[in-house]
Amino acid sequence: MLLSAGRVERKLLALLAVAYLSLFVIVGAIWGSRAHLIDGQRVEVLHTSLYQLSETLSLLKDAETGQRGFLLTGEDSFLQPYNVAVQHLHNQFQALRAIPLMEMYADDIARIEQLAELKMTELSETIELRRLAGAEAARQRVMDNQGRRYMDELRERISSLEGNVSDELEALHESTDVRSQVAIWGGSAVALLMLGLLGLTYLDLRRDLREREELLKRLAFESQHDALTQLPNRRAFNDSLDQALALARRAERPLALIYLDLDGFKPVNDEHGHATGDLVLKAIAQRWRTLLREGEVLARLGGDEFAVVAEGDVAAIECLAARMITALDTPLLEELPHVRVGVSIGMAQFPQHGEDRRRLVAAADTAMYRAKEAGKHCFAWPESSSAIPTAAL
Repeated sequence: MLLSAGRVERKLLALLAVAYLSLFVIVGAIWGSRAHLIDGQRVEVLHTSLYQLSETLSLLKDAETGQRGFLLTGEDSFLQPYNVAVQHLHNQFQALRAIPLMEMYADDIARIEQLAELKMTELSETIELRRLAGAEAARQRVMDNQGRRYMDELRERISSLEGNVSDELEALHESTDVRSQVAIWGGSAVALLMLGLLGLTYLDLRRDLREREELLKRLAFESQHDALTQLPNRRAFNDSLDQALALARRAERPLALIYLDLDGFKPVNDEHGHATGDLVLKAIAQRWRTLLREGEVLARLGGDEFAVVAEGDVAAIECLAARMITALDTPLLEELPHVRVGVSIGMAQFPQHGEDRRRLVAAADTAMYRAKEAGKHCFAWPESSSAIPTAAL
């Protein structure tokens, strides 16, 4: 009887332990589901912040490109990107400041906004100078490089802020992984103890976890790639260029940055609409992608700007640039064979034209404008006296 009573007590204790364990697992599953929902919302908010930062830089870059076009030609049509930036920049910063998770970066955002205002003021003054005093006076104003210094600091600060936000995303991802593992093991234990109802709960939880994992992967991919062309975006390109420079520096081998800006793309958008413009960009990206070797990186930096990181001597890089120009000589869209665009290419080589990303990008950008000034649809190096048409190769 005593032994029997002992076994009954042990069974009761075991049942009580199972009951507490089941309750603990259920409570844990509920908490995990709520935490995943909160993390998912935080991820969406942080990606919205990344998009706002990228869009801000894109607006300023487009405004600067429009200003350069106006300074070169005196045609007001080139000022459309500048006017868009004037209209939308303030709203961009208002939207950033309205995001609660960005309050900790209020000082950084305030400095970025100040730099953006300084840059827009510099663009406005240069445009007004072009109208009042002519192209040469405006060019001298641009040559003081104050505007470029604003843009360089803007890129650095936005890149730093994007890095901080990405770190938060990574921490959320790791936290989600930990909770996922706990939920999986807990769900398995509950499935063994409660084969029916808790088994269904476990399957539902697994499905929820799988969907959230896919959401995180998709968001991570979208934060590194251009949605239209699926090419790496500006942030991913900067990371790739930094890595390539580090490898080239250790191996003491040359590395080239090729900066590409489409010629005649704006009229395509104006005449045929943005949907056709998007098809043209996708077709261009596909053609250029086939020209690259393994290890070379093609990225869309925004709008009609692209860039390539490639290894090779001067002759090899010029040959690649010529092929990329020639690739646009045939119709891009079968249904609209008359739609054509060209490309102006600026190239810079490490270490001759710059030993870090900022200097190399500045050199390639300068070379690209040299190609524009030479008549477009050609390529140029920073120090060359004239651009090189593809027919010269």
